Amino acid sequence: MARESLRLRAQQSVSARTMVVVAAIVAAICFGFSTPAWRVLAWMLPVVLMAQINAVLSARALAMLETADAAALAEQQTDHWWITVANQALMGTTVWWIGYGTSGGIATFATVLQLIYLGGALVNASTHPATFIAGAWINLAFAAVFWLTQGGTNGLPLALALFGVGLVVAVSSRQTAQAFRDSLQIRFENADLLRRLGEEKQVAEEANAAKSRFLAAASHDLRQPLHALLVFSSLLHRHETPQTAQLIAHIRDAAGSLDKLFSGLLDLSKLETGSIVPQMQALNIAAMVKDLAREFEPRCAAKGVSIVAEGDDEAWVLSDAFLLERILRNLVDNAVKYTNDGGVMVSVLAKESVVELQVRDTGIGIALDSQARVFEEYFQVGNPSRDPGQGSGLGLAIVRRLATLLGLEMGMQSNPGQGTTFMLTLPQAPIFESTGAGALSAPAQPVVLGMAVDVWLVEDHALVRMATTQALESWGCKVTQWDGMPPDSAIDAAAAPPHALVADYRLSGEATGLDVAQRLRTRWPALPVAIITGDPGIDVHEVARLGNIAMWQKPVLPSLLINWLAEIGEPVADRRAPALGPLADRPGTVSPS
Repeated sequence: MARESLRLRAQQSVSARTMVVVAAIVAAICFGFSTPAWRVLAWMLPVVLMAQINAVLSARALAMLETADAAALAEQQTDHWWITVANQALMGTTVWWIGYGTSGGIATFATVLQLIYLGGALVNASTHPATFIAGAWINLAFAAVFWLTQGGTNGLPLALALFGVGLVVAVSSRQTAQAFRDSLQIRFENADLLRRLGEEKQVAEEANAAKSRFLAAASHDLRQPLHALLVFSSLLHRHETPQTAQLIAHIRDAAGSLDKLFSGLLDLSKLETGSIVPQMQALNIAAMVKDLAREFEPRCAAKGVSIVAEGDDEAWVLSDAFLLERILRNLVDNAVKYTNDGGVMVSVLAKESVVELQVRDTGIGIALDSQARVFEEYFQVGNPSRDPGQGSGLGLAIVRRLATLLGLEMGMQSNPGQGTTFMLTLPQAPIFESTGAGALSAPAQPVVLGMAVDVWLVEDHALVRMATTQALESWGCKVTQWDGMPPDSAIDAAAAPPHALVADYRLSGEATGLDVAQRLRTRWPALPVAIITGDPGIDVHEVARLGNIAMWQKPVLPSLLINWLAEIGEPVADRRAPALGPLADRPGTVSPS
C-alpha cells in the first residue's frame, strides 16, 4: 500500500508540473496590476522552482519504486513529506506576498488561490494523511495569521473559517485514504485470486496431462493380457469338449464384459478431457444401420426377439463415422439388452435438410422419474445389484456426450412396460459421396484360409506374441516373429516378401509399429499392414499418411485378423510380388482421402 500511495502521488506531481507553472504565471500577471513586480516575482519564482524540483524527485522515485524495499519506501515517504510541507509553506506565504499592504479584495483573491492549491493537494497527497494534513495546516496557518493581524474587523471570522476548512480537509483526507486502502485491498485480493486461479489451472492442466498419460499407459498395459486371453480362449474353442464348452464360454463372456467396461471408462475419460476431435465426412447412414442390425441378429435370435433396420438407402449425413457408429451401437445394444419380447427397430427417415434416426424397442421401458437419470454415469434401470451381465451403466452417458460433441439433437420417449424410443436428428450431407462407412464388425467365425500365408509378427509383449503366434499357426500361417524392429539382415535375406505384417503399435524402445511398417515398405511398397494397438493415443494422421493400413484396438477377436488375412493373402506358389487391393473400404482400415 505504501508503494502504491507513493506511485500515485509521484505520478500526479510529475503530470501537474506544467499546470502549476502555467497557473503561477497567469496568477502573477493578474497580481501585477495591483502588487509591486518584485513581490510577485519573489512569490512566483520559488513556487515554479519547487514544482520543477518536486517533479524531478518524483520521477526518480518512480524509476526505483518497483525494486524499493521497506526501508527505501519509508525514506521516500519522508522525502515526499518534506517536499509537500515545503510546497504548502510557499503557497501559504501567497497572501503575505500579494495581499500585504493592498486592498482586502487582493488579499481575498490570494487566499482563494491558496485554497484552490489546497484542493489540488487533497487529490494528490490525501492517500497519505500524515503528509497532506501537515502541509494543509501549514498553508492555512499562514493565511489565518495574516487575517488575524492584517484583516481588521473581518480578520477573526476569516481566520475561523480557515480553521474550519482545515478540519474539513483533514477528515476528507482520512476518508480518501481509507477508500484508497480499501480499493487497494480489493485489487490485491483480486490479483492474488487470479494468481492462485492461474496456479490451480496449471495444476489442473498438468493433472489432465498426467491422467492422459496414465490412461494411455494403462490402456496399453491392461489391453495386452485381455487380448491374449481372447486369443487363448479362441484356441481352446477349437479343441473344446462338452465338459469344457461352458467354461470356455464363461471365459469369453467375462473377457467381453471386461473389455466393454474398460472401453466405456476410457471413452468417458477421453470425452471429459476433450481429447476427441470429430472428423466430419459424408456417411451412408442407412448402410451403417443395416450393418449394425446384421451384427446384432445372432444375439437377438438367442433371446427370441427380432431386429429390423428400415429406411431410405440413399440417406446420407454429415458426421464422424467412428463416433456416430459408437452412438448407434450403444443405443442398439441398450435396446436389445432390455427387450425380452417383441423386437428392436432402427429406422432412418430423410427429411428436407435433416435425417431422423430412431431406435425403438418393446422392452421394459423407463419410469418417468428415472428418465432424466438414464444419461448419468453408472445409473441402470432395474439393476440395483449391479449385475455385470447387464452392462456397466456407461453406454447412455457416452451416447449423450458424443451427441453433444457432434452437435446432434437427441430425444427420448418411454413408457414402462411398452418400450423406449431414442431419436437423433442429423444434418444431411451436402455432397453424396463417401469412402463408405458402415458398422465395423467381423464374422463370428473366421473363414478358412486354404493356403499358406507368410506373416511377419512384431509384438513386444511375450504373452500376446505367443498367443498370436499360436493362433496364426493353428490357421496354417507361417509366422516369423520379433519383439521390435526386424534387423536389416533379416529383411535383406528374405527371398520373397511376406504376405502381411501384423504389428503392435507401441513397442519396446523408441520404435512403433508404424515405424516398422514404413521400414518394410521401403523394401516392399505394397506390403499389407495391420496395426493392433492397446494405445488410445495413436496418431491417426500418421496412419493415414502411410495409407492402406488396417488398425484395430485391442482386444481383437482372432476372427477379424484371420478374415483380413484371407482377403489380402494369396497362394505362395502364385506369388512373385504381393498384390494388394484397396483396403480403404474394409473394416478397421484407415486410408488417405
